[in-house]
Amino acid sequence: MAGAGSTTKVWAKVQPAVSKFAQVCSYDRAGDGESDKPSSKPQSADEVVDDLRGLLKASAEKGPFILVAHSRAGLYARRFTVRFPREVAALVFVDSSHEEQALRQHELDPKGLELDDEIARVGFFVEPGERLDWRTDIPLVVLARGRPFPRRSQMSEEQFAAWDRIWRTFQEDLARRSSHGELRLAESSGHFIQIDQPELVIQAIRDVSRIPGWF
Repeated sequence: MAGAGSTTKVWAKVQPAVSKFAQVCSYDRAGDGESDKPSSKPQSADEVVDDLRGLLKASAEKGPFILVAHSRAGLYARRFTVRFPREVAALVFVDSSHEEQALRQHELDPKGLELDDEIARVGFFVEPGERLDWRTDIPLVVLARGRPFPRRSQMSEEQFAAWDRIWRTFQEDLARRSSHGELRLAESSGHFIQIDQPELVIQAIRDVSRIPGWF
C-alpha cells in the first residue's frame, strides 16, 4: 500500500523479490497512477479501506493477508485491521504516518498545518487530546527511517529537530501496539525506505510470513 500521492512504482525494488516466496499484489488508490478518480476527494479512510477490500475480493486472492503500508497508508492498514481483523495475518509499516501526527504538527507549528475536516477525513486526529487506542496481537514489523526529512522552509532548525524526534517516537509507539511488534531502523534511508533500502522491506515481509501458527 503506497503512501499519499504514490503509486505501485514505489515498490519496483521490492515486489519482484517478494514474488519469489509469496503471492504479492500492489495497486494504485483512486486518483493515483492508473486508477480512476474517486467519487469524493479526498477519499475518507473508510472509503480507501472499502476499495482495498473490494479489490481483494474481485481478485479472488485468499487471505489472511500481510499488509505492507508506507507512510499515510499505515493509517489505512490499521483501519483495515480494525474493521476486518480476520483478514489480516501480519503487518509491515514502512515509516508509517501516525494518527496523532497532525495534532503534534499543529502544536509545533500553529501557522502551518490546519486541523480541518479534510485532515480528519483522511484519518488523522484533529480533536485536542485525542490519542490512538489501536492494539493488535498479530505480527508487526515497523521500519523507521534513519535520515531526517528535508526541512520545510517555514520551520526553524529547532522545530525541525523537534519534529524529527517526534516522528521517531511515533515509530516506537506503533511497534509497541502489537504484542508481537518489532522496531527496525533503516539507518541509510529517508522516508522512502522501499527505495533506499528495499532489502529491509523484503526481509521484514519474509520474517512475518515465517512466524509459526499464523499461516
